[in-house]
Amino acid sequence: MIKKYLLLFLALVVVGCGSIPQQSSIKEGANLGAVSVGSIVRVIASSPEPGMSPEEIVSGFLNASASSDNDFKIAREYLIPDLQNIWQPTQEINVYEGQGRLNTLQENTVVFSAPLYATIDSKSRLTLSEPNAQLTQEFNLIQVNNEWRINLKNDNLLISKVDLNRSFTSYPLWFPDSSLKTLVPDHVVLPKSMTGNATRLMQLLLGGPGENLMGGVNTAFPIGTTLAINSVPVSSGLATVSLNEAALGAEPFMRELISAQIVKTLSSVQEISAVRINVGSQPLIVPNTPIRQNISLWDKFSPDFGRTNDALAIADGKIVRLAPDLVEPITNPYFNSENWFAAVENREKNVLAGVNVDRTRLVVETANMNGVKRSSVSGQGLRVPKTDVYGAVWVTGINQVSVIQNNKLLNVSISEVDKQNIIDVIPSPDGVRVAIILNTVYGSELRLGTIVRDEQSIQINFLRKVLRDGFSVNNATWQDEITLLYLDSSVDPANIYAVDTFTGLSKILYSQSGATNIAGVTKKPLLLTLVTDIVLERVSGNWIERGELINATYPG
Repeated sequence: MIKKYLLLFLALVVVGCGSIPQQSSIKEGANLGAVSVGSIVRVIASSPEPGMSPEEIVSGFLNASASSDNDFKIAREYLIPDLQNIWQPTQEINVYEGQGRLNTLQENTVVFSAPLYATIDSKSRLTLSEPNAQLTQEFNLIQVNNEWRINLKNDNLLISKVDLNRSFTSYPLWFPDSSLKTLVPDHVVLPKSMTGNATRLMQLLLGGPGENLMGGVNTAFPIGTTLAINSVPVSSGLATVSLNEAALGAEPFMRELISAQIVKTLSSVQEISAVRINVGSQPLIVPNTPIRQNISLWDKFSPDFGRTNDALAIADGKIVRLAPDLVEPITNPYFNSENWFAAVENREKNVLAGVNVDRTRLVVETANMNGVKRSSVSGQGLRVPKTDVYGAVWVTGINQVSVIQNNKLLNVSISEVDKQNIIDVIPSPDGVRVAIILNTVYGSELRLGTIVRDEQSIQINFLRKVLRDGFSVNNATWQDEITLLYLDSSVDPANIYAVDTFTGLSKILYSQSGATNIAGVTKKPLLLTLVTDIVLERVSGNWIERGELINATYPG
């Protein structure tokens, strides 16, 4: 499989040292790794020259910070000798927009200021900043052999968004959800030109998930599992991971998950096509699994595994299925007896849900070996319902977010958000993350949250920004575990965007007049509902009318 997670960044290629155009079909995020696969855009850093002023030294240091070659060797030359070998630039990275501004306060004090775009913490996780956030850092300088050098107070790195694009890339770590049903991506940002990224990825994976996923994911590694050899060598496409003996404490199924976590994580590295997992020097025995493992072995843990159903839609109030060349009514006596606004089913097709035509009631029907049961919840202005990987049905209404699972209405709470500001809630394919369309002071924007579940309730925590500057989001759907498609109907024709939920990079895919609802799944056609009650299907680069239909919906 082509390196999917690196290809996500190819939408924007930054070359040379020019500025980024202000007008573009691409709304830029942290467009990490925006280079052709297999190539590296080198940032040429310059060493300090004799006689440079304090301001020139700081400017040179900021420019050199864009090059991670030899562990930021050139940037270290701008520091006082006592700091050159102990500076840890990746402890905290502040990403700024534009060129920034330098001001000299005193002969030996220079202040740098710029809009703050994002931060990257010591565990390599990136967080987008609010639009009005500012970065200000004071640099103190000391003369060393009659030349100015920087006496840094903190272990941190300042880098422009453009240089971040050139010098860093994003990799997904993978962690099992709390039920061990599927794997959930947790992205980290690492320098491109530093060797040993496979080793660093394994260290981060063994270190556990980032704070944003706490409570929603687990790890298959037994307590105390570390690298037996603090290196992951790669030879002829084969990465060899050597774990310590603590890994032997894992039961057979957990060894499968360990393998899936490792293989999926390392397979995003360009040079790696297969992985061997050892305990010490001997292979870790995983039932029915070859010693040389590739990513396809663990498709069953992929968040998108089984998302192959055709979409449901509404025709004259009745629920229909959009097969490739046929629009066919469902065969369900109860649902066929009423009129509906929207409907959805789960991946296994044993849960069917519909919002009635006046949008005041959600009905959920669950079929199992004990028969068929129905549950319902009332509300006002109910939107198109969604399902998740657990078979739960989600619906959003006015001052309302409701979830029904196993015929039980769960208590839903969302940290730091008033439900009256929630427009829609869209669970991700992994069932751990959730996209929320939220009214804020900036407009209607996307936020990402983490779902923490028990039998009685759902708590959504750690809300964070998805887009830095997208404030007219009307409708959204998960295309895959990384990509959200969203609709901006504030303009005509409406714009359909794709956004990488980890980098904030979004780009316009299409524009279509009158679009009100969007549905998309990997390997299935994109579907649009128009205000004229027509559903369009994207086929071979063209929009094809599927008929007088509304609210096409794929399983979550």
